[in-house]
Amino acid sequence: MLIEDLFRAPWHERMVSVITDMVENVITDEEMLAQEVQEWLKSERRQNMITGGLYYLNKTAILEKEQPLDWKANQQLSHGFAKKLVDQKIGYLLSKEPTFGTENEAYREIMIDTFDRGLLKKIKNVGKEAINKGIAYLHPYFNERGDLSFTKFPSEQILPFWGDNEHMEVTAFLRVYDQDIYMNRKKETQTKVEYYHSGGVTYYVLEAGKLKLDVPAGADQNYHFLINGEPYVWERIPLIHFKYNEEEQPLIDSIKSLVDNYNLQASTNADLLADIPKFIYKIVNYGGADLAEFISDLQKYRAVKTDTGGDVDKLQADIETEAVEKELARTRRAIYEFGRGVDTKDEDLGNASGKAMEHRYADLDLDCNVLETEMQSSIEHMLWFINHHLLMTGQGDFTEETVNIIFNRDIIINETEAIENCSKSVGILDDRTIRENHPWYTEEVEERLENQEAEIQKEIEREYEKAFPPKDPEEVKADE
Repeated sequence: MLIEDLFRAPWHERMVSVITDMVENVITDEEMLAQEVQEWLKSERRQNMITGGLYYLNKTAILEKEQPLDWKANQQLSHGFAKKLVDQKIGYLLSKEPTFGTENEAYREIMIDTFDRGLLKKIKNVGKEAINKGIAYLHPYFNERGDLSFTKFPSEQILPFWGDNEHMEVTAFLRVYDQDIYMNRKKETQTKVEYYHSGGVTYYVLEAGKLKLDVPAGADQNYHFLINGEPYVWERIPLIHFKYNEEEQPLIDSIKSLVDNYNLQASTNADLLADIPKFIYKIVNYGGADLAEFISDLQKYRAVKTDTGGDVDKLQADIETEAVEKELARTRRAIYEFGRGVDTKDEDLGNASGKAMEHRYADLDLDCNVLETEMQSSIEHMLWFINHHLLMTGQGDFTEETVNIIFNRDIIINETEAIENCSKSVGILDDRTIRENHPWYTEEVEERLENQEAEIQKEIEREYEKAFPPKDPEEVKADE
């Protein structure tokens, strides 16, 4: 026997120790999720989402500008470039109702009824959130009437677990948000955590860095929704993502430093204008008692008394603003260039020809091309839930139907030029095609034209009857 064997623990004790260490070092699902939540709450990605939302509301960094000297001005001029660029993109791409192209007329009618103004407004808002925060989310659920509905989850509340590198398939997700509750007659804020997975939803409360089952909210339920009291789970995780671009990069990443610089330059210049008086008096051998008497004499008598060799002069303060104006103009151009928008303050924009207009809108059009591709993919994902709801409720099986989603852009054109081109196309193109390319055309035009043609036909018939009144029956018999 070796000497070290005398001090070594028996074999079974060593095995118990090894097993104990293994058990203690195995992380539980709740511990893993708690770590994910805490990392998400402190992550730069989530902070950028919050920043994007704040800048859209014109809550920019300039509002934190401080002035150490009380007597100096502290202007905080915040310019809403982010809101203007975001609204410009949304108005350009999503202001008009999309067209759902399908050969199945019954399915087309269902699409029109489903994508009503309320849902289209929600899609528009989710597009705005995607631009502000890089990605936005809709959650399908059933309302109190049992109808399939969609609600928008704020992006900074959602932590998705992706099943692929392209971030197309969500295998599960966490929703993290604060909620005010009353405990022992006191208002407190709890951090709620909802874990959506393939088997249902689990509800937690985050306390002291640990997740505890939230019993009042439902704890661990093995379903996603109920229909007539029966539990069901979706075959897919109930979360529809809408990306601004493939990288999920918000607009604010491209323009924040430029907007901050513009706000700082404008505010600093405003401080100088507020602090520097128009002129300063220079007094030599003033004969009065103090400066207050000097100002009083100047205002009352338009004159002041001086001693021998005295003099009064004023120093004009020349404020150099040209360099600041050039910097502001340069930064403004950069904001619209890298924000891929159109500066509507451009003096030449109103008189631009069709080709020139297309050139000026090229960046906006390019950005909206990317957004449109992402939106089409997301709406196809929405259709999966809609089609399966129709199947579950016995309204038909449309799961194999193909739909072409067309976004009708609010294209800015030179109307006079477009109308002239329509007039020149008469005899070359059919009337319907010419009308569809007219800047004032809507689908209601066709119905109104039909009514107009019907009225014209009735008028022709009335005039014909006046010119050739029907014969009296007796006259008809006499002719026979």
